[in-house]
Amino acid sequence: MSIVFFVLILIIATVFSNALDTKIKFLPRAIIQIMMGLALSFIPNFNHFNLNPEVFMLAIIAPLMFYDGMNTNIVKLKRTLSNTFSLAIGLAVVTIILVGYLGYALLPHIPIALAFALAAIITPTDAVAVSSVTENLDLPNEAMLSLKNESLFNDASGIVMFDLALTAFHTGHFSPVLSIFNYLYVFFGGLIVGWIVGWLFVRLQLLLIETDIDNPNIIVPINFIKPFAIYLLAEMFDTSGILAVVAAGLIQSTQAQSLRLTSTKTQMVSKTTYEIFTNLMNGFVFILLGVSFPTVIYDITNEGRQVSSLGYLILVGIILYIVMIIIRYLWVTLKLANIRIRPADKVLNHFLIAINGIHGTITLSMAFSIPIVLHGKIFPFRNDIIFIAATVIILSLLVPSIILPLMLPAKTYSYSLEDISTYRQKMIEYAIKRVHDADEDPVETQAVIATLRSQQSILQRPKRNATYKILQKCFNLEEKLLQEMVDNGEISVKQQTFYERMSLFQSFQLHQSFIQHFMYRARFYFIKLSHRFKRRIKRVDPLVVTKKFNNARDELAQVENEISPQIFAYLREHLNADNRAEIHWIEEYYRERHRRFQNNTRANEIQEELFINAFQNEYNFIQEQLGKKNISRELASLLYEQVSNDEWVYMQNDSIYA
Repeated sequence: MSIVFFVLILIIATVFSNALDTKIKFLPRAIIQIMMGLALSFIPNFNHFNLNPEVFMLAIIAPLMFYDGMNTNIVKLKRTLSNTFSLAIGLAVVTIILVGYLGYALLPHIPIALAFALAAIITPTDAVAVSSVTENLDLPNEAMLSLKNESLFNDASGIVMFDLALTAFHTGHFSPVLSIFNYLYVFFGGLIVGWIVGWLFVRLQLLLIETDIDNPNIIVPINFIKPFAIYLLAEMFDTSGILAVVAAGLIQSTQAQSLRLTSTKTQMVSKTTYEIFTNLMNGFVFILLGVSFPTVIYDITNEGRQVSSLGYLILVGIILYIVMIIIRYLWVTLKLANIRIRPADKVLNHFLIAINGIHGTITLSMAFSIPIVLHGKIFPFRNDIIFIAATVIILSLLVPSIILPLMLPAKTYSYSLEDISTYRQKMIEYAIKRVHDADEDPVETQAVIATLRSQQSILQRPKRNATYKILQKCFNLEEKLLQEMVDNGEISVKQQTFYERMSLFQSFQLHQSFIQHFMYRARFYFIKLSHRFKRRIKRVDPLVVTKKFNNARDELAQVENEISPQIFAYLREHLNADNRAEIHWIEEYYRERHRRFQNNTRANEIQEELFINAFQNEYNFIQEQLGKKNISRELASLLYEQVSNDEWVYMQNDSIYA
């Protein structure tokens, strides 16, 4: 299968699962993505899917862990550092040892080294998976903070112990002293490599900023390749690549204040790029789990080397999951991790920390990283381990999804969706009124107002028949206004006829298809060449022709300046909820026609001034409503963000609006 086709299918599946997640609230996104993967497994090209473990760790896990580190609150991490290492190192190592021996007791046919490898696989937790389960629940801050910080470092504990277990299985030898030394070297070596290289990358970025080379085309690619480069470098020194990218992400977080000197565009592009990329990577992980599941089950039931039936493997997964919950609960209850919690909330928080030890990305990646072949033979019990790990992942996602909504209240906000819609509408109407009051060029004013109204909602596609009915009424109004101007002596009959012909020419193009329009333009071009050729034969002075053309255009502009404001006023007067799309389309037609009829060199400047004033008035409205206490600070912050985004989009695309 082509790698391009494969990645394209994964992207489509991830996007589709994200869309389903907005509609299916009772299932975590990860479960939806696993189900999506199961559906993909029926596609012939996805049958018997096998993933390269090294590519998986480098291409997916490294950037995910870097992004987690980069978004960690370094101040809170320092405050809870002892508890974080207690959970990430102490709890992780104890869990691996206890679960390893239990796994060996439940699966005596598996070598003890592989039992410990299984324990190391299912120990790391996933903060992203926790967030997907608890995003609509009011989870206590201290519990959530502990879970996030734990997941940063216990991944490395699991990976290091996993590597030690696989090494012992490969060689058949295990040295406690050497293993401890190796653990410390891999763990702290990864931190040191990530710290040094991360600091160098930050200094490079600051240097680019100081020399005014902070272009997104330079900064964003550097940030993008950073986790891959750091991971590979750490692995070259036989240290933890995962811990290295986490450390580099933390360095990036500590330098956030200095890096704010980068341009707004660079910051927004970087943030958006990483959010989209990490969202896709997280989706890939769980979709790949779903894709791999049928193959794993098939191999277990047909290879003849399974340790037991699928039912027994599921039972083993359930037992190991329950034991890990008990170990986590006892660890915090016995104050081996002293989390600052009010005495009245301790039992609840301890239970939440225990049950929210959700497994996901790292667990799956380590399961896939088990070699497919060892010494020229199929790696023994690989599919059994992957199946048990997948069972634990699914249980750790489903159990909290069922229990937590019964224990925790739903998240409450100081505003509702209706409040957002109401005050956003008021804010836009406030800005529109101020644009009207500016008394600038009516056509440019209408262009700005149309753009501002697009903030309110996505316009529907105009209906063809309804549009032409309204347009015909506008044409009738034009004829009436023209006749009044002739009757009042403001224009001549010749000017009236010329204007009507030009208007007819413009309106005629509305009914043309693309091919008809192209043919008409080609014909017009050849007629133009013919007239130019005739003028040369007759030796007509070009200056005379140019002067006649300018005079005709000025006459058109004079008439247009009288008619356009009344047309726009008529359209505003008849605007309602049913014809909004049609009216906006007709306004756009008249604005474009107005620009063709006149040569207003200040049109772009006028629009820019109106837009700047409009956005400023939106900010003023929010501040005014906040001062009157009509809206909460949270709602004000949300509205500020929306206006800021709208303003940034306009500044990046001002040529489109002009």
